[in-house]
Amino acid sequence: MPRDIPRTRVRNIGIMAHIDAGKTTCTERVLYYTGLVHTPGDVHEGTATTDFGEEERKRGITINAAAVTVPWTGHEIRIIDTPGHVDFGIEVERSLRVLDGAIFVLDASQGVEAQSEAVWHQADRHAVPRITFVNKMDKVGADFGRCLTELRERLGANPVAVQWPIGEESGFTGVVDLVRMQAFGFDEADRGRTIVSRAIPDVESARAARAAMIEACAEVDDEVLAAFAAGDEPSIEAIERALRKGTIEGRLQVVTCGSAYRYKGVQPLLDAVVAYLPSPAERESEPLTALAFKTQVDRNGALTFVRVYSGRMRRGDVILAGGEKRRLGRLFVLHADRREEIEEASAGDIVAILGLENTRTGDTLCAPEHPVVLETIRVPEPVLEVALEPRSSEDRERLGPALARLTSEDPSLQTRIDEESGQTVLRGMGELHIEIAVSRLARDHRLQLRVSDPEVAYRDTFARATMVEYKHDKQNGGAGQFAKITLAIEPGAPGSGIEFADATVGGVVPKAYVPGVEKGVRNACFRGAREGVPLVDLVVRLVDGAHHVKDSSALAFEVAAQFAVVEAARLAGLVTLEPILSVEVSVPEEHVGDALGELLSRRGAIVRTEPRGAIRVVMARVPLAASFGFVSSLRGRTHGRGSVSMKPNGYERRGT
Repeated sequence: MPRDIPRTRVRNIGIMAHIDAGKTTCTERVLYYTGLVHTPGDVHEGTATTDFGEEERKRGITINAAAVTVPWTGHEIRIIDTPGHVDFGIEVERSLRVLDGAIFVLDASQGVEAQSEAVWHQADRHAVPRITFVNKMDKVGADFGRCLTELRERLGANPVAVQWPIGEESGFTGVVDLVRMQAFGFDEADRGRTIVSRAIPDVESARAARAAMIEACAEVDDEVLAAFAAGDEPSIEAIERALRKGTIEGRLQVVTCGSAYRYKGVQPLLDAVVAYLPSPAERESEPLTALAFKTQVDRNGALTFVRVYSGRMRRGDVILAGGEKRRLGRLFVLHADRREEIEEASAGDIVAILGLENTRTGDTLCAPEHPVVLETIRVPEPVLEVALEPRSSEDRERLGPALARLTSEDPSLQTRIDEESGQTVLRGMGELHIEIAVSRLARDHRLQLRVSDPEVAYRDTFARATMVEYKHDKQNGGAGQFAKITLAIEPGAPGSGIEFADATVGGVVPKAYVPGVEKGVRNACFRGAREGVPLVDLVVRLVDGAHHVKDSSALAFEVAAQFAVVEAARLAGLVTLEPILSVEVSVPEEHVGDALGELLSRRGAIVRTEPRGAIRVVMARVPLAASFGFVSSLRGRTHGRGSVSMKPNGYERRGT
């Protein structure tokens, strides 16, 4: 594939969705239609191109985001297939951080599911323009109109259909292109390669859908507005320009439909990517600015995945990476598990750099003469942990380096040493996340470990407001340490974290020492009043204090603040908070009682139930501690006919 293609003809996109919505199958069909594979892979058979990891092939799910590059109508489309499972949200987060656009895939029979909401709002946070592909239109319960309604009502989106399905469920045979008012089907004999023109079967529905599309375009484009107001027909060029403008500005989201598994609707989806999603040229500027969004270690060494936002980088260049000078090694474009070496990368490229040691996820890469720092990547807090006990002294020696490599590649994995037992504790986003991490330690590092049962990562907060005075006064013959502070601490709003404010007057605590107080407060809250249980959701105000001209320092005030927080926790009393999951259970009508019983037995709070085609969806909030084994138990009670999706949804008081 030529590397000198104009930036305006490049699209850097991700494919995101709830698990099992069909992201990876969609990617496989794209590879097939663009000629990169002759036989499409299959997720369930473990032959998908982008699911090349051993755990992915074994489990039939996407775990790591994987990149492929394909040609289409004179354009180059670079695609990242992201995971849909809630445990691997960090892969979606760091992919969206560096992409210019995204395809949001919905299961036509399920609509907007729990993880659909999560990835949509992740894209919102990074202002990523997106188009929606309503997949599985041939599935029982498929309902295109309901998907549009849920996009609007559950996600706050402004969905604009540019295609209308011809039939649904087993009757789905093709689509109507609403921009050109043409209907077409896909020849199943040659896996949909041949697109067949046909008559529009339901002209009235298509006209109504097209009128809604033009009305949405009129809100973002003056030419379409003028034609709309005059009752005239806007040109195809004006409609496409308005759709592109609205998509890039986030004012609307184009919606297409099809069935990737049945080879229907994928080529028009690629046309929509080219027509409506932005190119990197629309974000380009000089000089070199890039972001390291992922690190990975394999048999050839450390790979750093980088998105170049502006400028150019060449092998051998000296750059700043994370604020330190580094010399660039070999550069690669990745095609799933294959590498293509290149000499240079420029704005819009997503590449891997070999040997860029000590560079971490979120580090900025830039020209030494033009230092900049980009916003880093948000890493979610772990909610589950297990203790790891090496079986031999050799395993114990190798465990530390192995975990360092694992947590470097995946920042949502964290480790700590339990002060009482001395055990190494591995923390992650869920049962599957930790299970796969432990499997990698055994397979890649040949470690033999005893693993404890999962434990929930609880949090503490104060039961009531309190005020505490603490004096740190230490004399040891030399320079002393003196700091006196008074802290007023009260419970904050759920999810607010730790808020600190300096409310002193008259210089009783010099401004130079206030950062030491804040650091001490935050360190104490991180460690918690109980070992391994952080303090959260507190408003801390420094209201009074005293200092000594010679013996006071920022360190003395930091120490005083740490002890003050611990004492305040004793006075106020603690409330334990536990992580809560939003759970959606999809079951046939005859098994609704089984689902409700299973949820209620696990301290679940039912939010609502609603019909979706031939099934009913039960939405509930369930404590993470009560969720272990839920999926297998539900499947047993429903004879394998129930499915579950979960996502983290904050913390609540334990037992409420």
